[in-house]
Amino acid sequence: MDMSALDQRAEAAALLLKSLANPVRLKMLCAMIEGEQSVGAIARRVGVRETVVSQHLMRLRAEGIVSYRRQGTTVFYRLVAGPAQRVLVTLHDVFCKP
Repeated sequence: MDMSALDQRAEAAALLLKSLANPVRLKMLCAMIEGEQSVGAIARRVGVRETVVSQHLMRLRAEGIVSYRRQGTTVFYRLVAGPAQRVLVTLHDVFCKP
């Protein structure tokens, strides 16, 4: 692998890890490992207001880590398959399983 490609991959990895470094975002994403969740369900599981969850989800959506679907007035979020999901599953296996 040439240095340019390595630099690009290192930058992408650093951006992903920066997104995961926030404890609230990390808890939100761990909740979504189990499947798609509504904003309200995520807020209850994480213990923060829905407005806080929505702000974090907006960032995660912009970064391509989560996607959403709307059903009536409810919005459901899920992890996008890819590097973030793989990292989160590993973190969940290491830190969240008994």
